[in-house]
Amino acid sequence: MRRSRTIALSATSALAALLAGVAVAAGPQTRTVQVLDDCEAASFNAVIGPGTCVKDGGVTFSEFIEQLESQGRAPAWRFSPERLKLSAGGRLEAYNRGGEFHTLTEVAAFGGGCVAELNEILGLTPVPECAIPGIFGTTGIAPRGELETGPLAAGTHRFMCLIHPWMKTTATVG
Repeated sequence: MRRSRTIALSATSALAALLAGVAVAAGPQTRTVQVLDDCEAASFNAVIGPGTCVKDGGVTFSEFIEQLESQGRAPAWRFSPERLKLSAGGRLEAYNRGGEFHTLTEVAAFGGGCVAELNEILGLTPVPECAIPGIFGTTGIAPRGELETGPLAAGTHRFMCLIHPWMKTTATVG
């Protein structure tokens, strides 16, 4: 009887140690952000330039502008999810599922992006982060590309696309 209790306690202790090791091995949490748009290549490329859109989406450039003027955003251009939670030290992995170049840029406060024409339509002023040299090179994501942030400290982190400023996500890190 005493021997079976000892074996049971040893097995329980081994299982607890194994589970603790798995939790430690898993490390900080990583959350995924989908970067989405629905640009129609022919019209976007005709207006902005070749290669602007590499997707056969359903929203023409003129429809895109109409949406901005009437709604203050183009609904298909978005980050998903718009809000998320993760543990301190965690990271975001962003995957560009759209046809245009986007950024996932941490900003102190949401505001306008770096494209004057879009800011004018939306009545926005660029965020200060637009003045950081090389910001597009460090936070940009090409179509079908991905970007991973560094470890995030506890607090609230705001990310936006510096091209399409209505594309936003807020990460609450605890």
